[in-house]
Amino acid sequence: MPMSGGKESFPVLRQYPVALLAAWSVLVLISIAFNIYQSHQETLEKARIEARTYFELNLYYRKYIAGLGGVYAPVDKVEPNPFLDVPERDVTTTDGKKLTLMNPAYMTRQVFEIIRKYSELPVLNKLTSLKNVNPANYPDAWEKKALLGFERGEKEASVVINMNGRPYLRLAMPFVTEEACLKCHEHQGYSIGDIRGGISMAVPLEPYFASEANTRRTIILSHMLLWFLVSAAIVVFTRKSMTQQRQLAESEWKFRTLSEYSADWEFWVTGDNAILFMTPSCSDITGYAPEEFNENPRLMTDIIHLDDRALWQKHLDDFTLPLHDEMEFRIITKEGEVKWLSHICRPIFKENVFLGRRVSNRDITDRKKLEAQLLQAQKMEAVGHLAGGIAHDFNNILTAIIGYCNLLQMKMEKGSPLKNYIDQILSTAEKASSLTHQILIFSRKQVINPRPVNLGEIVRDVEKLLTRLIGEDIELKTEVSGDDLVVMADRGQIDQVLMNLATNARDAMPGGGLLSISTEKVHIDADYVRVHGYGIPGSYGVISVSDSGTGMDQETRKRIFEPFFTTKNSGKGTGLGLSMVYGIVKQHNGYINVYSEQGNGTIFRTYLPLTDERLEPALMKMPHQQYGGTETILLAEDNEEVRSLIRHVLEESGYKVIEAVDGEDAAAVFQKYRSEIKLLIFDVIMPRKSGIDAYEEISATSPGTDVLFMSGYTADVLLNKGILKEGLNFILKPASPVELLQKVGELLEKSRKLKGAGHAA
Repeated sequence: MPMSGGKESFPVLRQYPVALLAAWSVLVLISIAFNIYQSHQETLEKARIEARTYFELNLYYRKYIAGLGGVYAPVDKVEPNPFLDVPERDVTTTDGKKLTLMNPAYMTRQVFEIIRKYSELPVLNKLTSLKNVNPANYPDAWEKKALLGFERGEKEASVVINMNGRPYLRLAMPFVTEEACLKCHEHQGYSIGDIRGGISMAVPLEPYFASEANTRRTIILSHMLLWFLVSAAIVVFTRKSMTQQRQLAESEWKFRTLSEYSADWEFWVTGDNAILFMTPSCSDITGYAPEEFNENPRLMTDIIHLDDRALWQKHLDDFTLPLHDEMEFRIITKEGEVKWLSHICRPIFKENVFLGRRVSNRDITDRKKLEAQLLQAQKMEAVGHLAGGIAHDFNNILTAIIGYCNLLQMKMEKGSPLKNYIDQILSTAEKASSLTHQILIFSRKQVINPRPVNLGEIVRDVEKLLTRLIGEDIELKTEVSGDDLVVMADRGQIDQVLMNLATNARDAMPGGGLLSISTEKVHIDADYVRVHGYGIPGSYGVISVSDSGTGMDQETRKRIFEPFFTTKNSGKGTGLGLSMVYGIVKQHNGYINVYSEQGNGTIFRTYLPLTDERLEPALMKMPHQQYGGTETILLAEDNEEVRSLIRHVLEESGYKVIEAVDGEDAAAVFQKYRSEIKLLIFDVIMPRKSGIDAYEEISATSPGTDVLFMSGYTADVLLNKGILKEGLNFILKPASPVELLQKVGELLEKSRKLKGAGHAA
């Protein structure tokens, strides 16, 4: 934004005298308030001194009367004290005069009654006690609070209060029992030194407040005069310095804006590599303050990453060149962190004299990380595409191999020497099928069947199997949360996760150790997502698998989920175990973390989102049923070997099979034999017309026709074709003849029952 000089650019300079005057005014007001407060406190203290003086006079008067043992007065002058319970309270002299004893409290009360009667602003006195005999001595609320304080050791209590419509300072002090007091009060249980009560003195404040008002006026007037004189000096001083301040502020503002608000690390360096200026942002990027670079001229070179030192040195050697291309290199920060910088260097000339260079360093660490993540994602995606590409053809091949081997097994006589060869072929084919399955899981394109499952039940069920898997020299410890951790998952695949993690832990503890598996419920919030960079806020069930094995270094931890990466010796592993775990977890919309240090074991924590779905009741396992029939089946499969195998399996079980080589052929053949065909078996992906398109065309003319789809393609392809999401009958290649016949038999049996029910109706 362009900047115009003058007052409009720097409102702070215009506000400076205003702020100074405001500060001075506030200071004066504070001083006035403080002095008035102090004057008020002094006034109250003077009143307290007067009250204490009256208290002392009262006390000495009482001591004097008590020392005399009281004073007898004529009964016709003084009414006997009805609350004085002592012997010889009332006596008669020898000449017949009747006298009554006046104790100190009684006499004091009479004296202050005279003061109250004849004084316009009387000082008030009251004897009060928590064990009062005379009701007149009963304490009010404030006196009671004061008396309780005296029993705790307090020496005095005071308060400003209105009495009879006028301000009074009320002060109470404790009344301690002395020997002279016992004559009248020993029967109340008092002993020498006890606090018998208190004396409350009330001093009128009106004379004090009148004096205080005069003092307050003097304080205000003197402060106002001082405020005026200093304010005039501030105005004169600021006017003279305003122009100079504006010029300095404008220059400083420009420079500060360019330096302090720059996110890049900027500095100017002379031809002798002396640093003239460096922006504060260097601390954010390098951890070192600008002063540290000034104190150590070699610090700039020292923080360059060792692998980039040669590049940096070549740059320094070409320092005097007029122009340098942008370069990228790494530095090691003060905290030991590696950062990437983009370095741009431009020359500075004055009157054609080379003065040095202006350097700009930008932190591009995040960009480099994103580039690395993108490269990794592209690599993983490429492997996923490769897996999906080979799955279909490879599964067709395996379907034929496994199918024909199963047929040979069924036809081979018991005890045949060739049976072992068939078993070996089947075993190898199953391993190949498992390998394809693992690759598809890694690529997250394997078909899964998620249902509500309890993670605790999965851990308990797999515990015995893991005990046999890890061996006797490893102790297995499981701890299942008391919460029902219900997640939507394919139970078989979660079992596979636990098996693979347990196997990995076993291999990390060749000399034995402890394998622990636990479950817990956690909640991921927005703060967790911000700190860790992944996740969706919500509740998750967590399975933790930890071992006491050898652990991993940082480089290994970064690569453990990569396909075909393994630290085991050649022939000991495929490198797909943990990548398969990663694929399963991601396919279940979960997350997996690993914490490991060399020599301190490893912890894998798998997060799966919890669901509100209810657990499905356990299904009873039904005994194996031999399927077969005489129905006519339309088989559409573009792979000749697979089509021939399936036809042979079906015909061996009594079914009549009509073949079609693709979807278009299948639609045409169905129209020719529609009255005979009871079931369609269609490959999903076929030339000219897909299996789903052919089925939709047939359903338009013959609704309710049963169909069984089959495919060796990956889950994403099947979802796009609408197979999985519509819940149609489906079987995944490679499938054994028994699995195929069982699925066909179930569909035809269901169809027979439905038609039977329709006829009965």
